[in-house]
Amino acid sequence: MNSQTAQSQDIRTAVPTPSGLSHIAIPSRDLAQSKQFFVDVLGGSLTVDEPALARVQFGNFGIVLAPQAGGATPAHAEYPHYAFTVAPEKFIGIKQRLEAFGVPTHDPWGRMNRPHALMYFRDPSGNQFELFCPSGFNAVPLRLGSRAGGDYVIDFAALCYSKLQKPGTETNLPNVGPGGYNHMTLPVRDMHEAKRFFVTVLGGKVAFERPEHITVIVGGAEIGLSSEAGGWTAADAEYPHYTFFVKSEDLIPLKQRLENYGIPTSDVWSRNGIDAAMYFRDPSGTLWELYCESGFKGAVRRGVSADGDYMPNVTGLNYGAWKDPGK
Repeated sequence: MNSQTAQSQDIRTAVPTPSGLSHIAIPSRDLAQSKQFFVDVLGGSLTVDEPALARVQFGNFGIVLAPQAGGATPAHAEYPHYAFTVAPEKFIGIKQRLEAFGVPTHDPWGRMNRPHALMYFRDPSGNQFELFCPSGFNAVPLRLGSRAGGDYVIDFAALCYSKLQKPGTETNLPNVGPGGYNHMTLPVRDMHEAKRFFVTVLGGKVAFERPEHITVIVGGAEIGLSSEAGGWTAADAEYPHYTFFVKSEDLIPLKQRLENYGIPTSDVWSRNGIDAAMYFRDPSGTLWELYCESGFKGAVRRGVSADGDYMPNVTGLNYGAWKDPGK
């Protein structure tokens, strides 16, 4: 074994990483409306339907909905947003479906010298989503975004609305929906601090970097980082949060690694007596979860849904400073 191979193995051993993105968990101000939006409007599959929790699946993209009065994307903000991959032939059909249910949309837009077609929209609770077509879109000419040398500026506040409408009986809606997860872009207080966190602490890789945006890959999931004045998880809130799968043997090493960098973590706890989970926050305050579906052998607190009394103290996970290797 040469020294380079040995060094690579040492790094993998020292930095266990998430094995994939399980789901995003977002706030809902009306669970019935949220389910209608993601199932009836967008065509997702309802896989969990409980009085205070629902999960909708779009291929590999899981979206958990839970009651919470606030916490969605701020009205005038671009971030956080969550992007679906969309085939070019479905893009306009999805836009038409959204509009038929009273969901505001805007012109599809793009960036200079890139083949992508994009469009933002919001769910009834104000969480911002994106249709992201990687290439091949030619249904209408794309507007050129202002940050890409064009004049098109999106009015994000105009995408907010109070509730879904019932389509007219004469409306012939295309039966199309988006595909799976493409990326999410999160607001951060400092892009380079955030990059150091995801790369150094969670073992992510930088995929793209420019002055106004950094993309990292963590557990195979693309996560964009852009500076914004706010928009991360509120100090006392559980939603939104974002959940990575981890192997059972990696949960405690990752917990210890976070704590070694001065990042508070919750106890390991279970929602059903079989799984194991743990919360923490990134330096901007966004709430994350490490989740093991089964097989964890360590001590586990039981949550209320598992006939226990443990409730993670999400407020106690906030911190002002951490052992930032860039400082």
